[in-house]
Amino acid sequence: MSNRGVWLVGILLSAASLWGVNFFADGEKALAENHLDKAQTYLEAALAQGQISEKLYLDLGLVYQKLGLVGEALKMFHKGADLGGPLQYLLEYDAGAVSFAQKDWSSAEQAYTAVLQLRPQFADAVLNRANTRLEEKNWQGAIADYELYQSLAPQNPQKAVIDQVIALLKQTLVDAEAQKLAQEVRQKQEAQAKAADEAKQAAAKAQAEALAAAEKKRQEEILQKIRQSLKGVSGDSKALGTGPAGVKTDDGDFSLSP
Repeated sequence: MSNRGVWLVGILLSAASLWGVNFFADGEKALAENHLDKAQTYLEAALAQGQISEKLYLDLGLVYQKLGLVGEALKMFHKGADLGGPLQYLLEYDAGAVSFAQKDWSSAEQAYTAVLQLRPQFADAVLNRANTRLEEKNWQGAIADYELYQSLAPQNPQKAVIDQVIALLKQTLVDAEAQKLAQEVRQKQEAQAKAADEAKQAAAKAQAEALAAAEKKRQEEILQKIRQSLKGVSGDSKALGTGPAGVKTDDGDFSLSP
């Protein structure tokens, strides 16, 4: 409320104490005539006067909503709903409408769900929640609400359009499920291919290791045969030196004379 509004309310309250003015009734009349500024002043005066009621909160919330005072409108609707009276479902409904207009889908759905807990057959709330769930991309929830709305209001003028929306959403769910299954198949195939490739690589590695081991064994066998052959020919090896005449001899006493 602006300073000017506070000043006007103060003047009105002083007048009311003198002449017994019913600000709530005057505010409702101004609202009905769409005199929003006047309605705001009178209804705020009624609120300051202590005339607390669901209807006052509802009317003042509607005035704020029309004036674009979104935060104040929601505050009034919530305060009225907290009273838990017979108009609670309307206050929740209007709170949902404001939240939806602000693209606050979560708050809008919460408000419409609260309405339907109080009035399960309230068709407009069902339709609005369906539209909200559509914005949230909650396809399954939207389908359920649209179908419920069609059953609650079978003669509604949007029936054909809503039937088309339901069919489209169901096809969307089918396509999404198909894509999910296809993705699962691709992932499984990729995993199998990877496992097969790893098995192939492991087999090739094992084969290479086996061949290397066999070649090493073969070379060891050849070397062993060579060792055996040398042992049979010369026995133990002896050191060789050079004698006086430059002739190589072993470590025995053999030499050549000139």
